[in-house]
Amino acid sequence: MPNDTQSTTGQNWIHTGPLPLKFMFMPRTGGTWRRMRSGLLARDVGLHAASDGVLSNIHLRANGKPGQRGGWYSDDIDFYYLHVMDGEVKLQTDKGDTIVLKRGDSLVMPAFNLRQDVFAYSADFEAMEFTSRGALELIETNERRIGHEPGPLSTEGQIISRDVPESYVTGDGPRKFFSYRNLGATQSTGGRIHIHVVGIVDTPPGGTGWHTHSMDQFWTPFTGFLDIAVEGFGKVRLRRGDAMAIPAGLRHNVTEFSLDYTTNEVCIPTDYLTTPAPTP
Repeated sequence: MPNDTQSTTGQNWIHTGPLPLKFMFMPRTGGTWRRMRSGLLARDVGLHAASDGVLSNIHLRANGKPGQRGGWYSDDIDFYYLHVMDGEVKLQTDKGDTIVLKRGDSLVMPAFNLRQDVFAYSADFEAMEFTSRGALELIETNERRIGHEPGPLSTEGQIISRDVPESYVTGDGPRKFFSYRNLGATQSTGGRIHIHVVGIVDTPPGGTGWHTHSMDQFWTPFTGFLDIAVEGFGKVRLRRGDAMAIPAGLRHNVTEFSLDYTTNEVCIPTDYLTTPAPTP
């Protein structure tokens, strides 16, 4: 089994997605944890390298002590998504309103209007932090190339999604045996990026079968496991803290899920096709 970031060698793959994304798998034991000045520990899960610096995903965790993180947002970021995996974090808007995110909650923000010096985290805080630097423009250019006109970008406010049962809708996505929780990125980005949390509601009928998407996708499981085979890579079991990116057009087959499996999934763009594919 691979121990670090990997690239596919599938000979029949032609990438047709909007971003310069390569296949990437990072196990939870891969990457290097580094201590930030705030006391947080951070691990790059490999998305930055796999996307030529357009996207980034950082695994954050407290080191057993609460703390404050200052200067946490850069001016060149055009999209921000924070998903709390454990503990809690307190943020503050530029208008002085306080936002508290707890386990399972998320924040989506296309334009920055939070205070850079208020990011107070608990001793058990753990999260995934996803950012874009230039992806929105690339997605817009690609969408127009294929005859789609993206919607307007939101420039104010944040979209907060709480991990409560009423936030999930069964079958509101490509698979009827999943429940989906829309995190609001589609609304914020005018259809350029879609993010949802996915959970199992029924035993899948033999997995998904080999297929491709017309989107670029990235995900990091929270609970349970998923077994996936990817063209040119092989088969691997994904668990909490693992991360995988699959570019558009690359064949893959999810063969098994645990019934407690949950994950986030970043889909670029929002509107995409899922097409059955022959076994590689």
